[in-house]
Amino acid sequence: MTEQQIVPQPPIPPTPPAPEPVPDAVALQAEVEKWKALSRTNEKRWNESSAELDTLKKAGMSDQEKALETARAETRTATLSEVATSLVEAEIRAQSASAGVTAPTEYLDLTRFLAKDGKADADKVKTFIASLPKPDVHPPFPQIQGGTGHSQPGGTPFTSMDPNELADLIAGGRFI
Repeated sequence: MTEQQIVPQPPIPPTPPAPEPVPDAVALQAEVEKWKALSRTNEKRWNESSAELDTLKKAGMSDQEKALETARAETRTATLSEVATSLVEAEIRAQSASAGVTAPTEYLDLTRFLAKDGKADADKVKTFIASLPKPDVHPPFPQIQGGTGHSQPGGTPFTSMDPNELADLIAGGRFI
């Protein structure tokens, strides 16, 4: 009897899948627009559902619960009215600092920058900041008196590099 030896063969590697085609800019933009539209649709549905839920909650409230909810809303409004101008001032300072301008807040009617919810309206603040004059980025170069040389004509000539004499010359002849 002869035994046959079976020699194992290395497995055949699977063929790699074909590379996916690289999408072009138009296809990518279409995909982005599709997801934005879906997001807007979902947000709209959520807002509608939230409004419906609030309506149902209010309809099922007792008179005491309605009074409590009204008191909470009034308290929130009063609290925001106390802090609102500080919030607006902080928003103006932050946006003016990022724009590189100075905004005079002490003479402004800060209530004009409030949104309906009592918070700072960033769009109104941004419009105000955009209307402010921009600082001069490159101040004018100071003119050198007496020409472009390193010393003024008719100035006091110095004869030595003695530190005491130079200090007297800089101080205008006075002792430092």
